[in-house]
Amino acid sequence: TGPRKNFFLFVSTTDHNSDNTTAILKEWLTVMQKYYHYVEWRPMDQPTSYAGELGPKHWPNSRYEYVMKLKQAVLNFARKRWADYILYADTDNILTNPDTLNLLIAENKSVIAPMLDSQGAYSNYWCGITPQGYYRRTAEYFPTRHRHRLGCFPVPMVHSTLLLDLRKEGMKKLAFFPPHADYSWPYDDIIVFAFSCRAAEIQMYLCNKERYGYLNVPAKPHHSLEDDRLNFVHIYLINLRRRPDRRERMLFSLNELEIDVKVVDAVDGNALNSSDIKILGVDLLPGYYDPFSGRTLTKGEVGCFLSHFFIWKEMVDMQMDKALVFEDDVRFQANFKRRVLRLMEEAEKVELDWDIIYLGRKQVNPGKEEAVENVHNLVVADYSYWTLSYAISLQGAQKLLNAEPLSKMLPVDEFLPIMYDKHPNEDYKSHFPNRNLQAFSTHPLLVQPCHYAGDAQWVSDTETSTLWDDDSVRTDWRGSHKTLKGAAPSPDMLSAAYKDEL
Repeated sequence: TGPRKNFFLFVSTTDHNSDNTTAILKEWLTVMQKYYHYVEWRPMDQPTSYAGELGPKHWPNSRYEYVMKLKQAVLNFARKRWADYILYADTDNILTNPDTLNLLIAENKSVIAPMLDSQGAYSNYWCGITPQGYYRRTAEYFPTRHRHRLGCFPVPMVHSTLLLDLRKEGMKKLAFFPPHADYSWPYDDIIVFAFSCRAAEIQMYLCNKERYGYLNVPAKPHHSLEDDRLNFVHIYLINLRRRPDRRERMLFSLNELEIDVKVVDAVDGNALNSSDIKILGVDLLPGYYDPFSGRTLTKGEVGCFLSHFFIWKEMVDMQMDKALVFEDDVRFQANFKRRVLRLMEEAEKVELDWDIIYLGRKQVNPGKEEAVENVHNLVVADYSYWTLSYAISLQGAQKLLNAEPLSKMLPVDEFLPIMYDKHPNEDYKSHFPNRNLQAFSTHPLLVQPCHYAGDAQWVSDTETSTLWDDDSVRTDWRGSHKTLKGAAPSPDMLSAAYKDEL
C-alpha cells in the first residue's frame, strides 16, 4: 500500500479509561508520528460515565451517540483530506496479519471487514438481520466462522474492524451520525451504520480467506459479553420497581458475568384493581385452586404471569429469534456463561426442536426426565414449579400466545407444564387443546433461588399477596409446598390432611 508517509493516523481515546491507556498512546505517538503523513491526536478522558448507565459495560443511548459522533468525525476528517481509504479498528481488536490492509484493498469492495477470531462463536459480522434491525441466526454463520467455507461474502453487518473505499460510488451518502432520516432500528452505532449502507445501496462484505487477527481476550476467563449476546441478543430481567435491592443485586451479578440485560418493570399485581384486570382481559381458569393450599389465584401471581406474557408478546411482535429470561432472585452456578453457550451450540448442532429450556426451576419428578442425546446436561422437562430462568424461542412464544392464557389464567409455572403436556391435572389441561410446547431443562440446573421460604431474607410477591378478585383475603407462603427448599411431591400424592399441615 505504499510507505506510511502516505497515511493519516487518527487516534482517539474514549471513555471509561481508568488505567494509563492515554499515556501509553501518547508515548507511542511521540516516537511513531514521524513515520506518518499526519497524525490527529484527540485524547478524551471525559466523560468517565454517562447519565443512566449501570456500570462501565452498560451502553445507554448517550454512549452510543458519543461513539457514532466520534466515527463520523473520522469520516469527515478523511473526506476533508481527500483520503482514498479509511481503516476503522477498535482498540480491543488485535490485527496479527501484516498484510491485512493490502489484502482488503485488493478485494476492491466499498465496505469490507476481515473476519476476526475469538475464543467463542463471536466475531465481527452478522449473516442475518431481521426487518427490525436485530440479529438473526442463519445457517451460514458457523460454516463461515469456522472457515468451512472461504471467501469474501456479502453480509448485512460488519463492525469493529472494517475498511471503507471512499472512491467508490455512493460512499458520500454514508454516515455514522446522525442516523438516516428513515431510521427506526435500535440505537446502536454498528446497526446505524449498517442501515446507512443499506439506504445507500452499498453492500458490506466479510472476508475470511486468511487469519487476520483477534478480538481481544476479555478479562474474564471464558467468553465475552458479545459471546452471550450472539446466542441471546435479547436478555430480560424481570423486577418490581418496589424491589430495588433485588434489582441492584442482580445487575451487579450480571455485570460481573458480563451479561447485558434489558430490565423489565414487572407488573405489580398488588397495584392492580378490578378495572385493570378487566381491561387486560384476565379471568381465572375455571376450577383452579393452588395444589397445596387450596386457595385461588393471587394478585401477585396475576402480575407475575403478565410480566412473562408481555415478554412473549414483545418477542412475537419484534420477531425475535430467541430470548433469555431471568427473574430477580437467582444465584448463578459456576461457569454459567460457558455452560449456556455450550448448551446452545450443541442444541443447534443436533438441530434440536426446542421451544423452552429451563435454566432454573423446582423439579417434581426428576427421576422421570430423560436425557437428550448428543446434548450434554439437557433433559426433557417433566412437571415442575418456578420460572427462575429460561430460554424461549420465537416458536415457543407464539405457541404460548396462541393458547390465549389471559382469559383462563393460572400461575405461569402451572401454565407452562400444561403447554408441554406434563401437568397432572387433566381438568386444567382440557382448557388448552394444543399442548405441543417442546420443553427441556438443564441438568444440573444453572441457577438457583437466592432464598427459600422461611429464610430470614425471603420475600414472595406471589405467595404473600391477596386473592385476585378479593383484596380482603390475604395469603402467605405457609400453605404452599412450592416455595420450600428441596424437591416437592406431586400434588396428586398429597392427602388433604397433609395439605392442611403444610
